[in-house]
Amino acid sequence: MKSQFRKASRPGFTIVELLIVITIIALLFALTVGGFTFAQRSAARSRTTVAMNAMKSALERYRNEFGEYPAPQNPQDSIAIADKTYEVGSAAMLYQALSGDGYDNIVIAQGSPSAGEPNSNGSLEPEESKNVMLTDMPKEMWIERDGRYFMADGFGKPFQYVKAVPAAGDQSPVTINSTYDLWSYGEDDVNITARSVDTLTPGPIKDASQKWIKNW
Repeated sequence: MKSQFRKASRPGFTIVELLIVITIIALLFALTVGGFTFAQRSAARSRTTVAMNAMKSALERYRNEFGEYPAPQNPQDSIAIADKTYEVGSAAMLYQALSGDGYDNIVIAQGSPSAGEPNSNGSLEPEESKNVMLTDMPKEMWIERDGRYFMADGFGKPFQYVKAVPAAGDQSPVTINSTYDLWSYGEDDVNITARSVDTLTPGPIKDASQKWIKNW
C-alpha cells in the first residue's frame, strides 16, 4: 500500500532571503571596521596630545636654559611619507633640542657653548648633554627615517613648529601665539603645507584645522 503522505519538500533560501543575509553581514562588517578605525584615530590623537604636552614642558625648560625658544636651522627640509611630502626641518630640530642628540638642525641660542664659548672640555663644539630637556623620551614620540630623526605625532607625521619673531613695520606675524606655534595636522591629509596663521582666515584651511591638534 502506497503511503498517503507525500514527503515534505525542503526548498533552499530564496534570492530575497540571501540578499537580506548578505546585507546584514555587510552591515556588521562595516560597523566592526568603522569601530576599529575610530578607535585607531582616537588612540592616535591621544598619543599626539600626550607628546605635545611633554614637548611644551620641555620647550619651557629649553627657554629657561638658553633664554629663548629653539629655532630650526633648515625649516623647509621635507620628507616623503607614503604618498605625501611634509616639512620636517622643525620636527628634526625639536628632536635635537629636546633630546640632546645632535645640534646641526638648531639655530643655537646665544649664551650656549656652541655660540662660541668653550665647553667643559675646552672645545668650541656644543655639549649635546646640555640640550637634554626631555629625559627618557619614549620611542613613540620620534621616528627615524632615512637616517633622519624627528618628533612625530600619533599618526606618524612630523610635528610642525614655528617660533615667534618680533614683527617689524608692516611685516605680518608668523605665529598666532607670542611664543611659538606647535601643531599636528592630525587626520587632515590635504592641507599639509598650511601654516598656523593660515587658520585665522575663514575658508577651507580654517575649517580643516578643526582636525588639527594645536597649542592655540
